[in-house]
Amino acid sequence: MKMTAKEETRTAGIAEVTAEVTTTPVSANGHKPESKQPDFKLVALRDLAPSKTNPRRRIDDNSINSLAESIATQGILEPLIVRKNGKGFEIVCGERRYRAAKVAKLAEVPCLVRDLSDEQVLDIQIHENLHREDVHPMDEAYGYQFLQEKLGCDTKELALRVGKPEGYVLNRLKLNQLIKEAQKDLDDELLPLSYALEIAKYTPDIQAVVYAEAYRKEGKYQGDRYVTVPLKGQMVPWRSFIEWINTNVHHLLSKAPFDTNAEDLRSDGLTCIKCAERTGAQVSLFEPTQIGKKDACLNPGCYVEKSHKHVEVTRVKLAELRGVDVSEVPLVRSWCYTDGRDYLGTESAVVISGAKRGGGAMECKKMISVIDLEADNYGRTVQVCLKASGCKTHWPEPKAGGADKSGARKTTEEESTERLEAHRARREEIWNAKIAEAVRVRVFKLAAERFEKKFRITDVGTDLLPQLTARFWRMTASGDNNNLNVVKRLIGEWESEADIKRGIDLANTLSLVEVFKKLDRGFQYRIIFLLIHCNKGAIGYGNNYASQKEVKELPVEFGVDYPLIDAEVRLEFSAKKYNEIHKAYLDAVTAKQRDAKMPRLFSEKWQPGD
Repeated sequence: MKMTAKEETRTAGIAEVTAEVTTTPVSANGHKPESKQPDFKLVALRDLAPSKTNPRRRIDDNSINSLAESIATQGILEPLIVRKNGKGFEIVCGERRYRAAKVAKLAEVPCLVRDLSDEQVLDIQIHENLHREDVHPMDEAYGYQFLQEKLGCDTKELALRVGKPEGYVLNRLKLNQLIKEAQKDLDDELLPLSYALEIAKYTPDIQAVVYAEAYRKEGKYQGDRYVTVPLKGQMVPWRSFIEWINTNVHHLLSKAPFDTNAEDLRSDGLTCIKCAERTGAQVSLFEPTQIGKKDACLNPGCYVEKSHKHVEVTRVKLAELRGVDVSEVPLVRSWCYTDGRDYLGTESAVVISGAKRGGGAMECKKMISVIDLEADNYGRTVQVCLKASGCKTHWPEPKAGGADKSGARKTTEEESTERLEAHRARREEIWNAKIAEAVRVRVFKLAAERFEKKFRITDVGTDLLPQLTARFWRMTASGDNNNLNVVKRLIGEWESEADIKRGIDLANTLSLVEVFKKLDRGFQYRIIFLLIHCNKGAIGYGNNYASQKEVKELPVEFGVDYPLIDAEVRLEFSAKKYNEIHKAYLDAVTAKQRDAKMPRLFSEKWQPGD
């Protein structure tokens, strides 16, 4: 009987597959193929079941529908490979054709029935699925992990069995440990494979941080809050991404403050050299420049804990050498003037040698070895001379300032009185600094409003003014970000501008321009005015009173009554017991009395100096 063209094509395909099966010399698993000729038969779809060991998990529905259309017209040109499984058959190769046949509503499909062991099935599925050019990286990752568990082999043996380089297989296996957010983005083709492979090298907590740095970001509003969000699919440049990782994640072991061979820095005694969580121990994962002399720790938590433990161990050793208690071995910060709760600054310890910055003082008999906590010299042993040592070379006695003109020393009572008065004067200074800052904010607010009304400009382009405002903002921030506190506070008080009440992102000039474009034109003028003047009379970080001369001169130009605002703020801020005297002072200022005397709550001796 003469065959149709469709049947001829199908027969040719069967012959080709059969020939291939019977001539294959040895499988990747080292198993000889079966010598028995495969049995070709038409098998009902209801008797077929997908293989549980198929490593390919992602099968695109669109491709299934397209294949189903082809099968409906041409039939299945290449038979499925199956093996007997109870009363039915397990699909070894051809799950896509099986699914498409179901869509095409075929009753039966051509199959080659083979007698295969479990390992032979895995071999065939490796070559059928994991060697495809279009296989998804996560399918490869899952497949390699599945095979490794099934075969009980290490990465090197697995690489030999699948015919891939060891580094390639190891990188794919790492994808199984990728955090869910990154896996989803990789599935959705938003995260390139190269970035995903780099992220997957680290522990989950570090992955989350690295993943957050992979995308470009933009500022936008969410409700009334201005936030920075990642732009999925828009990656930061690769070189910048890697440089950020090298700077913020990798800790070069050559620069560690501790001995990387030390066994007393962890409870299990594991040394850095023997640890697997370093670039040098994972040669297949990292570039040649990231191993050897550039060997870096990949576990920041462990690195920090070892650094702290190193300080403790070194402190004990120094105490034993000196024969003193551990508490008598100080911790210092070689570049910090003031003392902290747990360390001494240079006001109490002269650094002689061992520090990266500072030092250079001449040696003395009373210098001792201590431990530096400065960031760039953390955990290093430095030599210092302590103020408590009484060293005359580094800590000479102050000149006699406690004696009167006759040379007589002051009594204990007189010294106590002086200290009390100095304390009161300092309280007076802090109080006036607090008042001055509040007054300054209110004066600037009123002056900015009157500036905007007095110098209203209408012919400035819609883009120029926001760009100018953003430029002033960035320039002010680069000089002293503390000055912007004036502008930020005033922005928060204008309730009509609710969109920016929670602050403006200083990190991105483009986003600043977009923020300012949304504001009322007059509001933009007020911000520019404030940015020009916000440095005037600024109170320092230490609550030290600063001259308010420039702040007092500004209201004259715009008709703002500085003394009246000052009196109002003092009454508003004062404690209840002082309300009466401040109310009287406000009344006197309101009445323009020239002899109105500002209340002094703590000390008459303190003078503002302006």
